[in-house]
Amino acid sequence: MKKYLVIVIAIFMLSSVNVYAQTMSKYGYPEGYKPNKTVNTLQNTTQNNSVSSVSNNSNSGLFPHHINPAILSVNNMLSISYSDLGLNYGEYANNGYNLSINGGSSDKYLDTENGFLNGFKLSLSNTFYHFYNEVNFSYYSGNDTYTGAKQGGTFGSVINTTNSKIYNFNYKLGYMIPITHNFVITPYGELGWHIWKRDNIGGNNGQNEHYSNWIAMLGILGQYAFTHKLVGDVGFSYGTTFDAQIQANEVDMTSANYNTLTNTWSYSYADTTWGLGSKSIYDITAGLDYRFYGNFNIFGNVKYERFKYGQSSIYTYRTNLYNDGTYIGYQSSENWEPNSVTNEIIYSIGLGYSF
Repeated sequence: MKKYLVIVIAIFMLSSVNVYAQTMSKYGYPEGYKPNKTVNTLQNTTQNNSVSSVSNNSNSGLFPHHINPAILSVNNMLSISYSDLGLNYGEYANNGYNLSINGGSSDKYLDTENGFLNGFKLSLSNTFYHFYNEVNFSYYSGNDTYTGAKQGGTFGSVINTTNSKIYNFNYKLGYMIPITHNFVITPYGELGWHIWKRDNIGGNNGQNEHYSNWIAMLGILGQYAFTHKLVGDVGFSYGTTFDAQIQANEVDMTSANYNTLTNTWSYSYADTTWGLGSKSIYDITAGLDYRFYGNFNIFGNVKYERFKYGQSSIYTYRTNLYNDGTYIGYQSSENWEPNSVTNEIIYSIGLGYSF
């Protein structure tokens, strides 16, 4: 199912390009567009005293005249924003494997990360006729609270701090559909890459886990021009993560030793890579943009995103058992990366320049 969704999104993007190509005349312009005549459609609005200087753009004929200039101003913008990201991450087991060693049950978390990270987002959007393009990069960093358990302990017996860094790269391609002069909906396809670096997990220096995954989504964006300067938007998208993996420098259980007399472990750290299962992802967004001076805009928005990683494959390892230095045998066990769920809520405020 997930693979088919990726294929559908790819077809959607390629089809959009093909639709544009089919509308090209022998002069390389869509039918009805005259390359020697600039169509300054923004001057036809009744709000001539406050329109954006988009109307002075030599390419103003490329913009659909039946879409409010305020919306077009927002959709042709270079922006930077400051953000707070609220992170809620949890690993959980629902397969019945070795739950006793974690002190949990199938409906309880094995460990969680909760906290707020600070960061920024760079974004560039552009319209070409009815086509909408957006590319952005975001980065967040900070400390969050790790809640977990010692080997054989119960959830909550360990509470400490983890350093986190999150990187996102995203590209959207959509097609603007004007419902009225002031209201536009834009269905789009989105491809993205997500990286999350968990360093010194639970305050344990040297234990790191770095997650990465691709995303493929279909979404819809609605924009409404309340005035010639104020535009609001809401959006929803749904899709899947794929090619997810974790690169970890963590306890190497294949070299673990356990002293049955003193109930102590000895082990080393090792670099390992785990493949994680593809799971669903969705997000909901809402925002307001206000053009306060010339081509300069101030905006604020909020985004909620939820996605999961599927459990990795399971491998068997052996733990050597000792009684005060005397080898007494070994114990076979299993290890895996568990299922996880991530919730993020991002509050942003920023400054943009329309062109």
